[in-house]
Amino acid sequence: MFRIAFVGAGEWANTVHGPALSQYVKEHPDEVELTGVCVRKSVDKAREFCEKFGFSKVYTDIAEMVEKEKPDACWVVTGVEGTRIAAGAVMELGVPVLFEKPPGRNLQEARELAEISRRTGTPNMVGFNRRWAPCTRKALSWAAEHGPFEYLYARMLRAKRKDEDFAFGTGIHLLDCVVAISEAAFGGVKSARTARVESLGERYNFHVDMAFGNGGRGRCDLLPTCGIVDETYTLFGRDRWITFSLPWHTVGGKAELWVEGELVDSDQWPAQPAFLTSGFYGEAVEFISAVKEGRRPSPQAEEVVDSVALAEAVQEGREIAFGEG
Repeated sequence: MFRIAFVGAGEWANTVHGPALSQYVKEHPDEVELTGVCVRKSVDKAREFCEKFGFSKVYTDIAEMVEKEKPDACWVVTGVEGTRIAAGAVMELGVPVLFEKPPGRNLQEARELAEISRRTGTPNMVGFNRRWAPCTRKALSWAAEHGPFEYLYARMLRAKRKDEDFAFGTGIHLLDCVVAISEAAFGGVKSARTARVESLGERYNFHVDMAFGNGGRGRCDLLPTCGIVDETYTLFGRDRWITFSLPWHTVGGKAELWVEGELVDSDQWPAQPAFLTSGFYGEAVEFISAVKEGRRPSPQAEEVVDSVALAEAVQEGREIAFGEG
């Protein structure tokens, strides 16, 4: 029996990660047991989380939970201010861990988690769910078959998002997905020039121009207050292009492959349930499978340091280069 523990019981735990694990249990009966849930303060919420998703007991100390429950894996879904401490503690205890993005409040904390990962060798995965969304997986499979590609465009459009750290806290999702796409189809990100432009609402829009390892180029636009919600990625090659959009609330997702002016393949996904169509279930399946099979989950903490560095540079509106020592 594969035993899973959980740290956190807040909104994100309840809306996507709890449902994803509950779905996994339904699809793998008699293979998985949901054990302890650890929180620092909100014990009543943790009890409700246990009852809702089938976990067995509430703890307030991670080490005690690990000692008594002996989990094979653990989810860490706390606020970003708690990720470094909680995820680091679980890795130090030698328990494979999946933890939410961003991996820390800043690049320094991301690097500290990467160092803990390297030193302990504990399997881990950072929860960048876009990588595991069905539309992304479909697009990457097409890209492997129909490359090469020379230009990548991505946009994240939002309404009424006035949080000052938008590029780092939310835009990092798009930026990490771009990094993953670039590594699969463009030879990775070589450098990026960023611009933080004040909008009419006294907040900022963010623009990123990228150079890739294969000589290709890319562009990302993050517009947090433009009045519409959309997240779309497009890969351009000679006489072919791939485009896909993430599902969002009531808007479904889709992916299309065009070759020589004709639509040759396409797929669609409903907006709901979000834990299935936005990648949370996919990342859970991959993480559990990797741990069971004794292989390395991906992306681990070391693999996403560049994504964090890029998001921090975009937030600050400065240039950044990669792979120069």
